Amino acid sequence: MTAKDLNDRINNFWGYGSLESPTWLVGMEEGFCVTSDTAADRKMLERQFLLPTANGMFDASRPIDKDICDLTNLSPFLPNAKLQRTWEFPITLYMFLRKGKVSHGDEVVDFQRSTLADGKKNEVATLELMPLPSPSTSAWLYGDIQGFETRKSYLKAYKRARAHGLRELVEKYSPKLVIFYSVGYLRDWEVVNGKMFEEVMHQMYFSKTEKTSLCVIPQPRYLPRAYERLYEYAEKIKGRIDFPDSLRI
Repeated sequence: MTAKDLNDRINNFWGYGSLESPTWLVGMEEGFCVTSDTAADRKMLERQFLLPTANGMFDASRPIDKDICDLTNLSPFLPNAKLQRTWEFPITLYMFLRKGKVSHGDEVVDFQRSTLADGKKNEVATLELMPLPSPSTSAWLYGDIQGFETRKSYLKAYKRARAHGLRELVEKYSPKLVIFYSVGYLRDWEVVNGKMFEEVMHQMYFSKTEKTSLCVIPQPRYLPRAYERLYEYAEKIKGRIDFPDSLRI
């Protein structure tokens, strides 16, 4: 893996699904499960970086092709996938806003397995502010590559430009709903939004442009009574979301 490979990823990758989807889930970066075999991990990353994209998105239409279904980043879209905890909270919010009722855990994981990031179904896409996978914010897998010695220098060099790039995508594709799932990056989400958010409830924010409603929610482990408060937040904003008729229930 070279600096060119990483720069190609930074310049050309946004996420999974289709930018034409009416709802986007936007996080800080995708995870990556490291093993004790560093060489195998690097090979896995190289293969992930070679996945074909259109407009910066890999279409995870089901079923996932057998030649790539072993890739770590595609594992959440397999029929037997476990619930992806970082997506659980935003998917739960989306399903409540769309259906007007609480979804149980099996419904959330079924949605993740069958619909999330499926470009043919074209319902919900997943995007990332930063494009290089990592096991955690305290880990860094690319320090041996020139120009990417530390996470801090990587964020300083690319984060603001990526936030402006996301803003351009929102303006171009006009999704009906964008759910940002990390309060820690609120200032970056405000760059995407082009203005400050309204704090509807503690650690839960909302904004609306002419065409797009934008939410900011925390990860549930940082929010007391997380799901109770998520549904309360959803009740307060649901009348301000303009879902297309095809998704109304």
